[in-house]
Amino acid sequence: MELDNHDWKTINTAIDNWQSQGKLSDEKAEELRSSVQLKKTNQQIAHYFFLIALSCTLMAFGAIFIDEKLLERIKEYFSLSNIFIAILMASLAAGWFYYIRKKSSEIKNVAYEIYIVLGSLAAITSLVYLCQDVGFGKSYTLFLFLSVILLGGLSIAFNSKALWIGTLAAAMGWYGSFAYAYSSDHLFLGMNYPLRYTIFGLLVVGFSFVQAKIPKIANKQRITYIAGLVIFFTGLWGVSVFGNYNEWEEWMKVRQTQVMFYGVIFGIASMIALYLGIRYKDDIARDLGILFLLINFYSRYFEYFWDTMHKGIFFLFLAVSFWFIGRYIEKKRKKETKV
Repeated sequence: MELDNHDWKTINTAIDNWQSQGKLSDEKAEELRSSVQLKKTNQQIAHYFFLIALSCTLMAFGAIFIDEKLLERIKEYFSLSNIFIAILMASLAAGWFYYIRKKSSEIKNVAYEIYIVLGSLAAITSLVYLCQDVGFGKSYTLFLFLSVILLGGLSIAFNSKALWIGTLAAAMGWYGSFAYAYSSDHLFLGMNYPLRYTIFGLLVVGFSFVQAKIPKIANKQRITYIAGLVIFFTGLWGVSVFGNYNEWEEWMKVRQTQVMFYGVIFGIASMIALYLGIRYKDDIARDLGILFLLINFYSRYFEYFWDTMHKGIFFLFLAVSFWFIGRYIEKKRKKETKV
């Protein structure tokens, strides 16, 4: 096994400690040392330059094929139809993915994801030109919906986490465009934008637990879970500031105390995430709970106390609050260590 310098030193230090404590015999320790090797520097440098080259290729592809003016000039010069370009780009994507499938054993980690993203860009470009004839749908809902299916299918077929992130982003865009297209008076089912995405975040988190039981996408469950929590808490923060008002002018007339209830809900949700994260050893829920609890404190301070409360008192309150949280976490950690 070849490791970089940091990992190689860590493993050898661990082997030395186990050997000195008598947990490993000299023969076993030597066997373990011989099984790990330090990566050659030249190979690492070549790998980095390879990734830089691929990244530049990715940006070049985006600049060439996503630039509508350039493609439109090419289309006009050669008198090409939208369907022809769509078929051409789909053929390029299919050929590229066939090549990746054949070389998958030789392409690993970041390089593999970059290759997959390159192919997906060609596929998305094909979809754009197809929709120019078929139609993008009201507020681009059809295009975004097809993008979710396309990126999700490619992510599953090629086991790509990068494309799964793209799938979630496309789903988020589709949800926003769908809600906008079918909203009334800037409200969708009685919800403004922040509240819509709060609900959407909850749905994504819920789906992540279902996803864990589906073998083909179970390895991407953590990505979905994190994305759902971030969307949920960001949306809830927006609700705590703007309430559920649909007009800027209407919100400006409202007293801040009238949306205080949402701030309380935001704080309770953050504390629940923090508690559950500590109890079930979920680092993401714990860290996001702390982060958004801080954001809630700061937001409420600027809303209600910026002009009235002394800054020192506010930050002293924060210090004492988080000292108690830190003490609770430390006590729980020590208790678990003893067990």
